[in-house]
Parts: sequence; C-alpha cells; structure tokens
Amino acid sequence: MSDLQQTRKRKRGRKQSDSRGSAKHESINAKHSSILQKYRTISKSRNTAEVADASNFVLHSPEGEISTEQGENEVVDQPMPAGLAPLPQPPLKKKEVTITNQEWMVEPVYVKPTIQKPFSGLGLSERMTKNLASAGFDKAFAVQASVIPILISDINEISPDGKRPVLVNAATGSGKTLAYGIPIVEALSQRVIPQIRAVVIVPTRPLIQQVRGVIESLAKGTSLRVFSLRSERPFADEQAALQGSTPDILVTTPGRLVDHILSTQRFTLQHLRYLVIDEADRLLNQSFQDWVDVLMESLHEKVASYDSLIATRWSYNLQKLVFSATLTKDAGKWASLKIKQPRIIIVGDKSKSIPVDEEEFSVPFTLTEYMIGVFDTSTKPLLLHNLLRQEFISGHCVIFTRSNETAARLTRLLGILDKEMSTDQSTKPYEVGLVTGEIETSLRKRALKEFAEGKVDLIVCTDIIARGVDIESIQHVINYDIPITSREYVHRVGRTARAGKSGTAWSLVSRPEAKWFKTMTKKIRRSKDQKLINRAVTIWDGQEELYEKALNILEKQVKGME
Repeated sequence: MSDLQQTRKRKRGRKQSDSRGSAKHESINAKHSSILQKYRTISKSRNTAEVADASNFVLHSPEGEISTEQGENEVVDQPMPAGLAPLPQPPLKKKEVTITNQEWMVEPVYVKPTIQKPFSGLGLSERMTKNLASAGFDKAFAVQASVIPILISDINEISPDGKRPVLVNAATGSGKTLAYGIPIVEALSQRVIPQIRAVVIVPTRPLIQQVRGVIESLAKGTSLRVFSLRSERPFADEQAALQGSTPDILVTTPGRLVDHILSTQRFTLQHLRYLVIDEADRLLNQSFQDWVDVLMESLHEKVASYDSLIATRWSYNLQKLVFSATLTKDAGKWASLKIKQPRIIIVGDKSKSIPVDEEEFSVPFTLTEYMIGVFDTSTKPLLLHNLLRQEFISGHCVIFTRSNETAARLTRLLGILDKEMSTDQSTKPYEVGLVTGEIETSLRKRALKEFAEGKVDLIVCTDIIARGVDIESIQHVINYDIPITSREYVHRVGRTARAGKSGTAWSLVSRPEAKWFKTMTKKIRRSKDQKLINRAVTIWDGQEELYEKALNILEKQVKGME
C-alpha cells in the first residue's frame, strides 16, 4: 500500500472516531439534561412557604445591621436526589425537663443546729407522741423540728403538680431517721388496703436493721407492716414473703430493690407515696444494676388500664425525700432522681455557706475536734498509745486507719505497748477489737456487739464502719490515718456526738499533711463556737527504748516465733 493510500485510511479512521465520540457526548448531554429537568421540576414543586422563609433568612451583625458579605447570595437552592422523597417522621415529643441550673438551690432554709422543740408541739397524733415518749424521745432536734412540720402539712395535700421534694443536709447522727419516719407513719397509719406506699433506700445492710427498728417503734398501735429486703436472705424466700403479705413500708439497699422490680411478679411501686434516699451522697455514687434508672422507670410507668387510670387519678402524689450529711449543690447531680423545685433544709450556720458548685459538709454541733501534730511518723503508734492514756480514753473509742494491714498491725501493737509501758498495776489493760473488710462478717458483728456491750474498749477499723454503725456509747473517734476527703472525715467523726450527745474527734496529722488537712476541714460547716483545736501529746524519756522492744515482740509474733 502506497503512502498516499495509508494517509487516506488514517483520515477515514479519525473521522469515524470523531463521529462515535460526538454521538457519545450527545447521549451524555441528553442524560444530564433529563436529570436537570427533573431537578427543576422538583424545585418548582417545593413548598412555597419554605422557600419564602429561606429567602427571608439574613445574617445580622452584632449591631443589628445586615451582613453584606453573604446577604446577596444567602438563599441557595440545594439539589435533592431525583425520585426520592423524605421518609415520614413521627412528631417530636416534648421531653420532660429536669431543672439543671443553680436557681433552685440559691435560697435554702438554714436551721440552727442547737434548736430543740417538744414533739408534742409539732402537730403529731397522741399515739405517735406516746410512742416517742416510750422510746425516750421527748424533744425534737433541729433536723426533726424543721422537717417534720413541712411533711405533716403535706400529708393531706392532693395536687396535680405533685408534692415538692425535700432535700436535707444535716450532720451524721442528727436524727434524720425520725425526721422522715414520723411523718411517713402518720401519713400511712389510716390506710385501708396494704400496698407498698413508702420505700427507704440505704447504702448498707447494717442501716437496714437500724432504720427498720426505728420505724417499727414509731408504728406501734397501727396495722402498718414494715419489711426489709436483705441480700443475705434467699431471694426466693423474700419473693414468697412479699407475695404472701404486702408490706406498707420497705427498707432496702438499691441492688436488692432492683432485683425485685425486675424479677418478682406483682411487685409494683405504683402506689408509692414516699421515696426516701438516705445517705444520698453515697447512694448516687453507686451503680448497682443501674438502680436509679430502673427505679425511676418503675415509678414513672404509663398507666395501662382504665382501672389503674382511675386509681392513679385519685391517688396521692409521690414525694421524694433526700437526706445526706454531705449535700451537693450541683443540681445536675440530682437529675437522675428527677428532682424538681425542691425545698432545701440545711442544718447549720448560714454565714458559713459555701459556693454553689461545691458540697455542703457538716459535723454535729456537740462535737469537739482536735488535731495532734506528728513530728516523727515512725513513732506514731507510740503517740497514739500516749494519747489514749494522757486523755484518759479508757474505752468507747473507734480508731480509723487507711488500710486493712495497718489496722491489723496496730491492733496487735497497741496490746503489746499497753503491757510493756504500764507502770500502774491498777490501770486496766485495753481490750482491742479489729473490724476490717478481711474479717468475716460474723466476726465483725461479734466484735461490734462486744464493743457496744462494753466488753471491748477500742475498735481499730477501716472506713468499713464509717457509715451505718449507730452505737450510742461511742465517745471518741481517732483518725490514726487522716481521711482523704472532707466527706470521709464527716462520716468518720459522725460515729460520735450523735443525737445531741457530746463527743470528741482526734486526728493525728504529720507535718506534710498539716496544711492540706486544715484546708480540707475548713470547708466543713460548724456552729459558731466550734473550731479545730491543736493539742500536743508528749513522748516521755525512755519510751523510745520500750517502743523498740514492743516492735521486736510484734515482729516475732508475726513470724510465728512466739
């Protein structure tokens, strides 16, 4: 083939290729035109009101003038997918709003801790007054005198808006159980049909028995049944007891309550009139089976039947009562309990109020507090021994340590020191008991029982009994190891000076700890006459040698050489 023929062939190939490319481009353009036409059709059919709203949207500068940078091109049509329409959406439900700002906490009612009033003047029934007198109660302390009248006045109130919750900040041992127990028993004493109408939630098992005993003494002469839910009892037995006889008042820990809500047939809280959260600071930090969410859901279930609708319409509204020795002012932390517009009662001096984002801590007004300087931590056990003897602390004393190991070691060492350093034969040696998490429950209970009966003089323990132990005979609390937080300090020293009785707290503080300890305890609410007092304890000449001897004896005992 000649060069001329090859050139002509290449020209014909290019013409055919251009022709096919042109046809392809025309097809693509037609497709794009079709899509564009569909888009224009959809755009024209869009809601004119929506377009009008969009066209009126302008940006305003801080001075209120229209922004010229985007004003001209503010409305831009956005393409919608061809042939697709938005899926139908359910109407938005109005969410229940729980107040989370600080406004509801700005005006609490402050009550002087020294106030006392006779129970006979609080509007109680004659039966209740007699029950209180027989139990040895004739005067109401500050928390009782302030809370009881409020709850008594709420008893006969029926309102579609519900009864306002009551939040109470009062020192440990101030009598909070009577403050809510008396109004609850008064309100339920005339009930006809047994239903669960009050639930008291506490953080520990020892508190269950304590609270139940108080409420039962208040309910004497009524047909009210008080029942406790305890994890050490077989669950099936508890279910049978609940189904066989409906209680009026339940005292329980949160985990056990959730078990029955989820697993026990015919267990319902739909008739509940009172929900008490005792020691709320600790309970809200616990997450047993998401107990708060489960409980709130069971309390706010929708009415399913006409019969229950009628019953609910004419029933009393649920009232939430929250008690704590360390009450937070942060409303957001109460959101889980769905607390709305509560009445706040703080037993303490208003002049010592703390910022709203912190917590209220208070100690009994009958408590005397001392700080003992420790200059050499290696002789700290010796200093403790001298403190006991110097201040004539012969018993009724609880000594808190930071760990199980320290508690066990200190228990042995105190006994040895007492024997080695006793110079007076008439001085009675200490009987020292040990209570820690490593000790079996039965042994802990026995030690505390012997302590309450006076058979044991000193109890060395960890924070395991910082809450939930109410032994009236405790006169002294010693912080051998200082607590980490103000909350722990308040609950430790709250084991004494209970129910208006006097008590003493001693804290052994080393030099590095002194500044921090003073700052921590400064935030605690006290009465005007209360303050932290410095007290010195002496180590006499020759005691160091006896102390070394005691340490050697302890070492041999630990190694099993004696």
